[in-house]
Amino acid sequence: MAEIRVVVVGAGVAGLTTALLLSKQSGYSITVAAKHMPGDYDIEYASPWAGANYLPVSKAGTAAADWDRITWIELERLARLYPEAGVHFRRTAVYNRSKDANAATGDWLGELVRPDPWYKDVVPDFRNLTKDEVPPGHETGNTFTSVCINTAIYLPWLTSECLKAGVVFRRQVLGHISEAANAHHSGKKADVIVNCTGLSAGKLGGVMDEKVTPARGQTVLVRNEADVMASNSGTDDGDDEVCYIMQRAAGKASKNRNRQCKL
Repeated sequence: MAEIRVVVVGAGVAGLTTALLLSKQSGYSITVAAKHMPGDYDIEYASPWAGANYLPVSKAGTAAADWDRITWIELERLARLYPEAGVHFRRTAVYNRSKDANAATGDWLGELVRPDPWYKDVVPDFRNLTKDEVPPGHETGNTFTSVCINTAIYLPWLTSECLKAGVVFRRQVLGHISEAANAHHSGKKADVIVNCTGLSAGKLGGVMDEKVTPARGQTVLVRNEADVMASNSGTDDGDDEVCYIMQRAAGKASKNRNRQCKL
């Protein structure tokens, strides 16, 4: 059976994960073609700047909720078996303000802060917080075990796993998605192209996805201890702003604010 030549465009978490999963199946010859690679820091390259964590915000009964469910299985496996990947367990709390229900953040995070969410049977240790456990200004909340991901470790780990599996990396700037067909390391035409360009899909020729919307985050990194990875349903600073705190395994805590914005 002839090998199927695959070009994955983009070397963020999505691109590297796609390449790694395909490499575990026989019959694929995989090239990752990207402008930015792990180790780079650029405004166009989102993954190195990510928090990152697992908070299942997808609405019940949607395909995205199914993806969240499957994602937890893999993240839990990585945190349990591969500590070198930069994925580690964290006690998590999400706090709800009823006044956020009709705000933009209420739409985004409504499922996360519900008292009876679909994900309660997915993540370990789920329970509703008592009134004494909820901070001032909030009425309800949930707690459960989740994971925090240190992307400064996770991206190189994904890259290393890809290289061990025979994936080839090529730094290349594409003006049009069709150019990816000629980016395979064999010099032959690619049979399959996987677009993992993220936000850049909004300006990549042949794609120009107008539905791609960025989220702008402001992060403060401090040397401190946070005994819980916390998030809330909104703030008084804006209809579309939330605040969250997480601690990476190295002991640095970050306080973050996110909001949706336009390209």
